Amino acid sequence: MNQYLHKYLSLNKKLSIPDIGNFVIESSGARLDSINGLLYAPTQVIQFTQDHATADKYFFDFLANELGVEDVVAIGIFHDYVYKIKSIINTPQGFLMKGIGTLKKEDNGHIIFTPEKSQLELMPRVQLDSIYPMPHKDGQIDNDKHKDLTSQKEEDISALLGQESEAATADNWWIYAIILFLIGVGAIMFHYV
Repeated sequence: MNQYLHKYLSLNKKLSIPDIGNFVIESSGARLDSINGLLYAPTQVIQFTQDHATADKYFFDFLANELGVEDVVAIGIFHDYVYKIKSIINTPQGFLMKGIGTLKKEDNGHIIFTPEKSQLELMPRVQLDSIYPMPHKDGQIDNDKHKDLTSQKEEDISALLGQESEAATADNWWIYAIILFLIGVGAIMFHYV
């Protein structure tokens, strides 16, 4: 059952388990530590909230399809699984949902969720000085240290730091004209087809 729950959570970014709570995948983009010259990979974190949760019809349709059974049978299997969670969650080790995390219930009834490490968290951070030279605070790059720096690399660094290059600020009116043209053609085709 764990693999189906993990798959559903990965595909839909949310999962509700009745009498337990809601799981949501939150994404954070890549981070740049310009002080230390490090670039961190984007990550996805599973958040858990213990509140009233109800499984939706889409989940049961998904589960029935994955198990290859009727909806009623899938609902029964899922309710047995939830009962298993509720009985094991009170133990000291808690209940491990592979691919998602561990649930433990405290004496006061509060459920503690410890997410499993995401494979994205295992991605190494990148030292930018070894790939691209880091600009100074004024945005200038020390070309004496990196004489082989091409204009493409300079534009990549500026884009990473959120600075616009001269090429990016050029007048690109024709891009907007093409987009508007395609939208107009799409509207005409939608109307007549």
